[in-house]
Amino acid sequence: MSTSSRRRASRANGSRRTPSRATGGLAVEVLVTGGAGFIGSALVERLLAEGHHVEVVDDLSTGSLANLSAAREQARHEEAGALRIHQADIHDDGLAALVERRHPEVVIHLAGATAKAARRAATQVVHEVAGTVHVLDAAVAAGARKVVCVAGARAQADVVRGIPARAVHEYLAAYQDRHGLAHTTVVLPTIYGPRQTPATESSVVAVFVQRALAGQTCVVHGDGTQTRDLLYVDDAVDALVRAMGHADGATVEVGTGIATTVSDLHATVARVAGVECSAVPGERRAHEPGEVVTDPRRAATLLGWEPWTGLDDGVAQTIEAARAAGTSERGA
Repeated sequence: MSTSSRRRASRANGSRRTPSRATGGLAVEVLVTGGAGFIGSALVERLLAEGHHVEVVDDLSTGSLANLSAAREQARHEEAGALRIHQADIHDDGLAALVERRHPEVVIHLAGATAKAARRAATQVVHEVAGTVHVLDAAVAAGARKVVCVAGARAQADVVRGIPARAVHEYLAAYQDRHGLAHTTVVLPTIYGPRQTPATESSVVAVFVQRALAGQTCVVHGDGTQTRDLLYVDDAVDALVRAMGHADGATVEVGTGIATTVSDLHATVARVAGVECSAVPGERRAHEPGEVVTDPRRAATLLGWEPWTGLDDGVAQTIEAARAAGTSERGA
């Protein structure tokens, strides 16, 4: 096991007590849509470490079974929870029957929750709203107690925070009123960390790390002064786990509350990696927001949550994982 993996496992084990209080100290059945993605797979590992029984539903369009290899190994140990993986689309007609058979108490809905929605056609975004409604229907049919949904940061894209976001919020409220299905929406900023793939995830961290380790230049779009709130994946997972038992009916924004410029991020990646990595200017992308920074105070109040991973530490763990993956691929 790599140093990064040991550190992640230690953090999961060391923070079990607080989430256990959130679930009454008992192992529960949790269904995670999008559980084979880089956020989802980290969440699955955390849930297993706490002894929960986890069902993963993922169509593998952007996620990968390789992301769940550590979770599969983890589930073989007696102290961990059980794991089942289902390759299925949340729009499939059979979703309700699948979820009903598993009887999850909590559904954590990650499928389709990426910042790339900002660049999708309106019909695709509406398609994702329909997928969320399908998940809600399945949760009700299965008798689930709660759904935890994920949304992108306010400033990432008007299309995400516009009509589709309002529609999802209204559906969540309606399902709570009509069916007693509790809900919490966790609003995430830019998430980064191990297993994030630049080709499929819209994270400047993953792109910079990949190019720096390959000895390539990094393109900084615009003048580099645009800012991001960069949250390490384990910190995001901690918020999602806490939301299982807290903040019913609320929308909770999580993040570091720190605005990091893209230029400063590039310099941090190069310094932490210990490599020379030149930055070259690129054209400012039309969809790219100028400033993204969150206000995590509500998360502290409602979830008892706060970020614990500094940028240098998070980037170091991301680089370590990328180097380990590269060594593994070369040795295959």
